[in-house]
Amino acid sequence: MTLEERAESARETLFGRYDELNALWLQAEEQLTKFHIPCFVYCKYDEYQDPADQPGFMTSKYLLLQKIKGKWRICYGLVDDWDVDHGWTPITECSAHVRVEAARHLDKLREKVVKSAEDFIPKVDEAIKTLAAAVGRTVNIESRDLLSERTKLNGHHNK
Repeated sequence: MTLEERAESARETLFGRYDELNALWLQAEEQLTKFHIPCFVYCKYDEYQDPADQPGFMTSKYLLLQKIKGKWRICYGLVDDWDVDHGWTPITECSAHVRVEAARHLDKLREKVVKSAEDFIPKVDEAIKTLAAAVGRTVNIESRDLLSERTKLNGHHNK
């Protein structure tokens, strides 16, 4: 096989794989946004010494779930020890190398997203109680939770 034939074969194979990689990243975005997080969530997954920086100063790689133009997106970004944010790029717009490397760390981001949603529940409950008191309305969050659990058990909850 000639070098040109090998190159064409590799290109065709990779294009199909890149499409699958992006489809899976988009599916991951869809799954993570179902947690209804209150604000962006991020996780650091690697760091390295940039040869252009002073010795000991590191640059960190992050995955971030944030809202961009009204849609929650998984993004990739770099932040250095000076807290300089080098920008956030939707993961599906990153190089293939970044998309492949970051895939191993999606579970770390998922864990942070779930924790963010869990941690926000008492804050929402407190806001509901405060607003209800301000407008003279009675609410019972605990009974709503019980009804919600019963609905799930009866199979009437969208997963």
